[in-house]
Amino acid sequence: MKLSLLEIDKTGVARVGGQGEITIRDFADPGKNPLELVLGSTWATQRVLLNLEQVEFIDSSAIGWMIDTHRRFKDQGGRIIWYAPSPRVKDMIDLLKMRQLLDFKETEADARAAMAGEAPKPANP
Repeated sequence: MKLSLLEIDKTGVARVGGQGEITIRDFADPGKNPLELVLGSTWATQRVLLNLEQVEFIDSSAIGWMIDTHRRFKDQGGRIIWYAPSPRVKDMIDLLKMRQLLDFKETEADARAAMAGEAPKPANP
């Protein structure tokens, strides 16, 4: 997995992009969350939008990481919204009913609106 900081907007929301596969190989150091390398040691106190559009595959280790990451954000006062999952990742998320546990949005616009506390705007007919 490759995580990249794409931007920090004027409200302080960090947008991070994921690429490749998220597998057990990405968690060789169990004491460090991969987001710490991108956002620093206070990563779980921040507001983060994580783009999954270019993530091709997730395994059970990735599921565990996502759940632990969500919990750590919640415990430390931050927030993470995962958005735009690729079709294969979306299938896994839906199969495991992860939407009941984690905050997933279909688009960046929906993720930004949710982070700002707004209701998503309806799609154009």
